[in-house]
Amino acid sequence: MISRRDFLSRSGMLAAVASVPQTVRSAEEVQKLSNHKPKNIIHLVADGMSMGTLTCADHFSYKLRGRGLTWLALMGNPAVNFAWVNMRSLNSLVTDSSAAASSWGSGTRVLNGALNQLPDGRSLKTLYELFAQVGWKRGLVTTTEITHATPAGFSANVDDRDTGTMIALQYLEREIDLLLGGGQKFFDPTQRKDKRNLKKDFANAGYEVMENLDGLKSAPVEKKWLGIFDKSHLPFMIDHINSEKIKAKVPTLSYMTERALEWMSRYPNFILQVEGGRVDQACHNCDAPAAFYEMIEFDKSIELCLDFQSKNPETLIIITADHGNGNPGLNGMGKTYGQSSWLFSNVGGFKASFPEIIKAIKNNGKSLNITQDNDKTEKEDDGPSVDNNNDSKTTKKETKQTPDQLPEPTRIVEIIRELTGLPYVSSRRSEVLRSQFQKKTFPLYEVMNNETAALGQLLANYIGIGWAGGVHTADYVPLTAVGPGSNKFHGFLQNTEIFYNYLNLGGIDYKNPSMDLIAYDSKGPEATDVENIPEYALINSNYVA
Repeated sequence: MISRRDFLSRSGMLAAVASVPQTVRSAEEVQKLSNHKPKNIIHLVADGMSMGTLTCADHFSYKLRGRGLTWLALMGNPAVNFAWVNMRSLNSLVTDSSAAASSWGSGTRVLNGALNQLPDGRSLKTLYELFAQVGWKRGLVTTTEITHATPAGFSANVDDRDTGTMIALQYLEREIDLLLGGGQKFFDPTQRKDKRNLKKDFANAGYEVMENLDGLKSAPVEKKWLGIFDKSHLPFMIDHINSEKIKAKVPTLSYMTERALEWMSRYPNFILQVEGGRVDQACHNCDAPAAFYEMIEFDKSIELCLDFQSKNPETLIIITADHGNGNPGLNGMGKTYGQSSWLFSNVGGFKASFPEIIKAIKNNGKSLNITQDNDKTEKEDDGPSVDNNNDSKTTKKETKQTPDQLPEPTRIVEIIRELTGLPYVSSRRSEVLRSQFQKKTFPLYEVMNNETAALGQLLANYIGIGWAGGVHTADYVPLTAVGPGSNKFHGFLQNTEIFYNYLNLGGIDYKNPSMDLIAYDSKGPEATDVENIPEYALINSNYVA
């Protein structure tokens, strides 16, 4: 592990000299290809990535890897095209992932919560349907459920993004060639209301169906692929790297990307979407460490795609986000902001995602084997330094707690310390956290009224990362384009232009219908009705204890 001193000295100075890995072609080579039409298109999405997430993940990358993000270094190449994209939906300046992906997948803005379907019921021809007609292979790779909004946006037509059982069936009917992610429950006859065994149906249709890492490692490239590696979303990367059980069973995004490229490389033309989907879900949880680890893994997938492009130069790579989420930022902490860098270095000590930490608190640290350490002290005022007021006494009871039976604040302190590596946590702040868990106190800002946001606000005192909320934001998103056809992606773009640029590059002439923007949607659904945000704070994995 890199020490705090090394991190502080490296993170500030190396950013100016960050370089793109050798897998990226020279500026001259890239420029020559930028006006050509590609044979392959790779669309990489960091779902829910605000600019603050990108910035902090770049700083964190120096701690983990001794260099910044490849994505940001790529932007320094003068031959790489860069754009800002307006991602608004039909009914709001703030989009959800389904409307965002539909803008890419059909060239039309739709209502939040819908996938390639207009409010009047008209279904739109999807990008993957159109590319199938000209013989391109199509793949979807994600760390979320494979039926989740962003991957589904390239291929599915439904009026409700939460109809995963229907989306899974549409994948089969539309013969999507490669599917890698989570979501076993949507293919399992014991979980589907119609009791249909989609795993068997996919197998009968010629797919290799795999449900764990070993299955992906041995999957024959001669068959189509359906890889569903957990019952819901794949575990957060921070939990993955700290669990041997998860490592043995669940592939990472970068490994799924590597195998997908191996499969796709056998064909003359393909379009592949790769989504770092749990960036968004970590940000819904106000969980900065989890979000940054997801960004690092997403960046590894970018590197694999750039390496593929260096060997297959007729490949266009698009790297972007679909919307912001939470707008996290490293705040100025201490006098003259002098403690910001020091506090940020604490992020590297976290061992678990917020859902895991909250589960441990509610179970009174049952699985952690935490014992009292009288040498550790805690701060009882608003500053980050340590004082001598130690009221940390362990309660020995280790049974599952109801909201009114949560551990005492001193015990909560011990559990948080164990899972974050923080040398100090205030019992006074932990008492406020406990009262919010018990619904006895509430934040003034309603979008922060949940357990993960409460934990995020407490821990912001010790890592310096603050949040504007735990919901999507109206950010314009960055887009980086490299390779043949990249000259079409520059300046300020509307999200719907991406679809028509792709059609043009694929030699496809088609236009979907559209509707006028809705200026004010007073009857629209709540955010949690469109997207199951509370689910992201739960542990829905086969493998996370």
